[in-house]
Amino acid sequence: MASVPTHQSEKEKKNDELSTAILKDKAKPNRLIVDQSEQDDNSVVSVSQAKMDELGLFRGDAVILKGKKRKESVAIIVSDESCPNEKVRMNRVVRNNLRIRLGDVVSITPAPNLSYGTRIHVLPIDDTIEGLTGNLFDVFLKPYFLEAYRPLHKGDIFTVQAAMRTVEFKVVETDPAPACIVSPDTMIHYEGDPIKREEEEESMNDIGYDDLGGVRKQLAQIKEMVELPLRHPQLFKAIGIKPPRGILLFGPPGTGKTLIARAVANETGSFFFLINGPEVMSKMSGESESNLRKAFEECEKNQPAILFIDEIDAIAPKREKTNGEVERVLFRNFSLSWTGRSNLVVIAATNRPNSIDGALRRFGRFDREIDIGIPDAVGRLEILRIHTKNMKLAEDVDLEQIANECHGFVGADLASLCSEAALQQIREKMELIDLEDDQIDAEVLNSLAVTMENFRFAQGKSSPSALREAVVETPNTTWADIGGLQNVKRELQELVQYPVEHPEKYLKFGMQPSRGVLFYGPPGCGKTLLAKAIANECQANFISIKGPELLTMWFGESEANVRDVFDKARAAAPCVLFFDELDSIAKARGSGAGGDAGGASDRVINQVLTEMDGMNAKKNVFIIGATNRPDIIDPAVLRPGRLDQLIYIPLPDEASRLQILKASLRKTPLSKDLDLTFLAKNTVGFSGADLTEICQRACKLAIRESIEKEIRIEKERQDRLTRGEELMEDDTVDPVPEITRAHFEEAMKFARRSVTDNDIRKYEMFAQTLQQSRGFGNNFKFPGEQRGNDAPAAAGQLRMMMTCTVNYFSSSDSSMTCMILVLFLFHTHISAPLFTLFFPPNIKPINIYCKCKANHFALETNGYG
Repeated sequence: MASVPTHQSEKEKKNDELSTAILKDKAKPNRLIVDQSEQDDNSVVSVSQAKMDELGLFRGDAVILKGKKRKESVAIIVSDESCPNEKVRMNRVVRNNLRIRLGDVVSITPAPNLSYGTRIHVLPIDDTIEGLTGNLFDVFLKPYFLEAYRPLHKGDIFTVQAAMRTVEFKVVETDPAPACIVSPDTMIHYEGDPIKREEEEESMNDIGYDDLGGVRKQLAQIKEMVELPLRHPQLFKAIGIKPPRGILLFGPPGTGKTLIARAVANETGSFFFLINGPEVMSKMSGESESNLRKAFEECEKNQPAILFIDEIDAIAPKREKTNGEVERVLFRNFSLSWTGRSNLVVIAATNRPNSIDGALRRFGRFDREIDIGIPDAVGRLEILRIHTKNMKLAEDVDLEQIANECHGFVGADLASLCSEAALQQIREKMELIDLEDDQIDAEVLNSLAVTMENFRFAQGKSSPSALREAVVETPNTTWADIGGLQNVKRELQELVQYPVEHPEKYLKFGMQPSRGVLFYGPPGCGKTLLAKAIANECQANFISIKGPELLTMWFGESEANVRDVFDKARAAAPCVLFFDELDSIAKARGSGAGGDAGGASDRVINQVLTEMDGMNAKKNVFIIGATNRPDIIDPAVLRPGRLDQLIYIPLPDEASRLQILKASLRKTPLSKDLDLTFLAKNTVGFSGADLTEICQRACKLAIRESIEKEIRIEKERQDRLTRGEELMEDDTVDPVPEITRAHFEEAMKFARRSVTDNDIRKYEMFAQTLQQSRGFGNNFKFPGEQRGNDAPAAAGQLRMMMTCTVNYFSSSDSSMTCMILVLFLFHTHISAPLFTLFFPPNIKPINIYCKCKANHFALETNGYG
């Protein structure tokens, strides 16, 4: 089910590297890796003496630190001989101000112009001063700043420890802005209401590039289109082109389109204005256009700006398909408002790109359309790590395995999965939690850790959001549940599992795996069961489509249903798409079967053929068709490249019948003297469904007998009570504890074969004809001398074609003469049955034997020469 990698040329590899070149961090001497500081000082960072010499810095110099999301801070730099050259040490307070973690990269630049501050305004965080009384300045701020010459940056948070408490303060304003050094002459203002922790946490949790997973290539394209024009417009002027103006993000819901736009705005530090498409619309005349103009004017005041329009298809639909005049006027205003505005990038998002007016999908408006698709296994792992970074996980949690099993999940689905797993962990601890209590015991809180079992439970509850309207399931049928059919199982494993387990072999021989398979054979032989086992074995999503349910009475809707099914399968790739009763939608074209004057069936099969051919190799959709009428299926469906593997599912043999009986009765109490092997031996010609029906009838007979005996026992008990007899208080005895031979003997009286000999003959003749029409047989050889490892049968064969007459004597002693064209390979050492001839339904098949001598031969048919 995995796509087999294809060989890339040097040019293709180079282009792939260039497409994500913007994401690579450039190595510079002032870019250092963050490490934990040994001394807990909010105003000091330390590097090695060699790095200070390289950067031209001296002990006590002020430096500007640049972190993520355009955050900056200031600090005093000192040397630390134990610090490696490539690292900088800082405490947790400085890291939080820069929105970075241990191991991230921070840039250090000198700040020679950092002056002493005239005044600063600081306010405490509300939850850190609860219960404190008295003057905060004297107890906390004055000792902290006294003769320390600490640098401060607007927006920074610093902690002060005094009086056995730790209080957090935020720098609201500095003069001069945005940073200064607090000297003994600086006035410190601390009047005002404390800052609420919730507001501060919201700003701390701003979305950044670190919060995006599975969109590496798309993010590289967006940074090229947004960050380059906003930060370095001279690049485009130097090369003589206009910078890009807009980006259209499209993809299924939940893939992170809005999240990407917010991350870009936070990381670039640009003004961000959000418009939700439907909110612009108004019933008042002219108000919709006014709302749109105000958004563009607001962005123009705060340049550089990013205008993000969510659900743009609501305000810019195709004009030829819009009935209202409001939408057309709004679209014209949108186009005019956008024209001529520089330093403004418009990002729009939609999950219906084809419903947007074509005038916007051109260069100069939306210059680039970026598909934010469903993430692959690596992308899912990145997303899971982001969502679980603050979760307490048990040691047995394997995020890589979870990511590999969540096929078709988008970012929102994975967030839901993590939430459901955490809720399940809380449910397990509910017996220790009392809802009426105000406090929860600390031991209970410490014992909470999400386990792999919780994730397994969540996986059973969650499904891909793109497929919630479709019938999608991951079956629990395994190969062990299917009796017999060893050759079929092996062939299916080669088709489906080899590309997953040995992709390097396919790459070595330059081959793509098969795309589809057709099961044909008598009804009740396990075609659907095999399809379910495949889906479970390769851990793929499974969509089961009953052929007739795609057909409707409305013109064109049947084809649309086919198209939707394939779209859903591609969205949930890797996916097994199973068409049951394929003959209902894939009849041979031009047959006119079913009195279809409108040609609907021909249009449906045309749609199926184009969807099969149109499947991109990167979308892993494996198609399985099942039918018991292979003779009426259109030949174009069966050609190589579509359903190229045709597998005949025959009636089960004796060993397979025994396995089917055991599987059907695995939960049933059986008598020890019940011989299932004898039952399997005496049910020749029975399909799997027929055998299951025998087991069900035996169970039903046992249930009937049990109920009748219980009623009789209860009646006897009531009669004895009526006569006044005392009843013994004994345990109730089960009248029918298990199914016995008698139940099966009774059930066999009603057993019937659902597949006749005539039907079997038809299927075998079709399989034989198909094999003969498709191949050259064993006679194809390249010219040249014979090699020693050639098949032994190749030497000394004589090819003969002859017409012979066979007299067949039926049971009524009447004879029938048939002219048979016999093509057989004749060798001097053959003395075995060569082949079987099939005649009309009232005649049994004839085995033909060949007794050969040096230059003559004799045919024998069932004993007749």
